[in-house]
Amino acid sequence: MFSMKRLSLLLVIICSFCGSATAQSKIEFGLTTEGSWFIPGNYTGDSSTQKSGLGASFGVYASKGISGKLWVDVGVANRFKEMKEYYKLPDYFVAYDGNVEIYVPYGTPYGYGIHYDFSNSGKVAGWKSYSLNYLVIPIHLKYLVCKNIFVQSGIEVGWLINYTARKDNPELNWTLGFGSQQHKLKWSVNYIRGFNEAGFANKLYTINGMRSATVYRNNMLQLSLSYPIWQKK
Repeated sequence: MFSMKRLSLLLVIICSFCGSATAQSKIEFGLTTEGSWFIPGNYTGDSSTQKSGLGASFGVYASKGISGKLWVDVGVANRFKEMKEYYKLPDYFVAYDGNVEIYVPYGTPYGYGIHYDFSNSGKVAGWKSYSLNYLVIPIHLKYLVCKNIFVQSGIEVGWLINYTARKDNPELNWTLGFGSQQHKLKWSVNYIRGFNEAGFANKLYTINGMRSATVYRNNMLQLSLSYPIWQKK
């Protein structure tokens, strides 16, 4: 779980960056956007139950040179991504009448603590799409290999804001990539992977107060574009 200590450390890093940005040279602020391919890693190891989807984001960033070739970037972005998961509603569940087990069949969903959501055309099995909306804070260290080529690595913290999180919200990811700068426009290709599994309540059904959930590990290939709107050298 992402602890309060880690969150506090992240806030200290961001505040330190902002506080020093006005006092030192080589600073820029700008806009950023991305297109991505989201490849969820199934926590069961059975990749056939989840399908990849596309993603996009837009946001702002601040970048500061901390040595001749080393820069640190901090951003805030709104990220959207999609995935599909194969589901099958349970045929029955076990309820208790005193000490006696009662097997409640699928045909009697009400009155025994079970509720089904038939929003997906009333099917009891099939593929369901999920659109995920995140608030993301990326922090990258960027090294200039030569004048127009750089490599970068860092971490991302992402809050899922349109579903009730099942575990590890915010998500913590690591990133690794490379890129180039042509005039003012910078592009980079990055691989993003979650440190731990993440998940959310998928609203398919509730049994005895326990909601069904989708669990995955974040894997993404990202093409990122950024453009400065203010620079100080």
